[in-house]
Amino acid sequence: MRDKITELIIIDSFFLTACVLLLFLDYNTLASILIVLMFVLNIINYFLDNIRVKYRFMGHKKTIIYAVIDNQSVMNLYYEYKKYNEVINKVYKELKRNVKKGTIVKKYNDHFLIITKTTGKVELINKVTKLNERIGQLLDDELFVLSLRCGIHICDDEDFNSNENRANIACNKAKKEDMNYYSFYDDEDVETMLQEKKILANLVKSLKNNEFEVYYQPKYNFKEKKIVGSEALVRLVHENTVVPAKDFIEIAEKYGFTAYLDKYVLKEVCKKIVELKREKIEFGSISVNVSRNTLCEKEIIDYYAATLEKYGIHRNEIEFEVTERDEIGNALSDKIVHEMCKKFNVSVDDFGVGNSSLSMLIKNKIKTVKIDRQFVIDDSESGRTLLNNIIKLIKELGYEMVAEGVDTLEQQEYLKSRGCSVIQGYYFSKPLPFDEYKRILGGD
Repeated sequence: MRDKITELIIIDSFFLTACVLLLFLDYNTLASILIVLMFVLNIINYFLDNIRVKYRFMGHKKTIIYAVIDNQSVMNLYYEYKKYNEVINKVYKELKRNVKKGTIVKKYNDHFLIITKTTGKVELINKVTKLNERIGQLLDDELFVLSLRCGIHICDDEDFNSNENRANIACNKAKKEDMNYYSFYDDEDVETMLQEKKILANLVKSLKNNEFEVYYQPKYNFKEKKIVGSEALVRLVHENTVVPAKDFIEIAEKYGFTAYLDKYVLKEVCKKIVELKREKIEFGSISVNVSRNTLCEKEIIDYYAATLEKYGIHRNEIEFEVTERDEIGNALSDKIVHEMCKKFNVSVDDFGVGNSSLSMLIKNKIKTVKIDRQFVIDDSESGRTLLNNIIKLIKELGYEMVAEGVDTLEQQEYLKSRGCSVIQGYYFSKPLPFDEYKRILGGD
């Protein structure tokens, strides 16, 4: 696109220079003809290059394919701006080289549009499959294999903007489905998106209206018979009804809202820690959750450090909890977690259910490992064997340990027999509003 604009600027500059020279030499008529010619050429070029015009001339039935490079944000960080642009240009040239005559291929900043007269689903699937095979051979890199995620919309009207948006919606759906590199547009997708946007708008409104409240679930050491800390859990309190996080957290994560929610929770926790310290109430440490959206913010570590400094919070008074199930596994989040471990106390939640557990423990100075609830409640022979080995591994690596989801005396006693003495779960306490939590800590 930029090359085309540069080319037009050069041509127009040539015409204008020639016109000035002709006017200077009193060839006014010739200069006027050149100006008109330049104007006509620009109009013709506009119509020839305008994708909306081309779209209308392709006939009534056609297909828009909206394509993006998979994992483009990570690749952008890895290759840096100049190299990444070269990659995009390679993909663009390969797409143009491998489409039939009459197919439109357009490159934008971070995505591509392909408009084809092919409308059969099987043919379209074959088309994007072959394109992906070609694209996958472009990079000579052991770390990355190029691939495209494609949203496909078969059009039956001339409304280009609406049809492009539909293809984009299908592409976003494809990006969420790990096993598929393409998705066809479905009207239900729009209904789902509109409903999600409505929920998101309500979440934003609730945050502005201070309807989010932080609850605290104690971590209890039954060996020492005392509360040694807690986990801060956000709840939405709307019209005196508590809405559990599970009812909105998926949409909050999908649209990046959890990054704002994480910061809100951290500030609220810091304020409560200041209150507990002022009243000389022992609380151990409070852990706050860090979402995947937050782990994609480059400046988050500086933000955390500045917030803790602002409220006078000591490193041992707060713990940042990353969920091994979801948040770890891409280059940026791994790097941020690594840097966090150098400056703060970090715990790993849902240990054992993700796919990067051991490497994460080896690479980083983790303080605490939280055993996922599914290993605690599984009382089968194989389940107990797995739990025993997890406890043994954590002990041998020298990390502190917390067992989550402990809801019965039997579960507590079994953990006690295996040397895991810190529990978190309904057997000791459910998540509590701050005033109740403060009361069981020994406050008034």
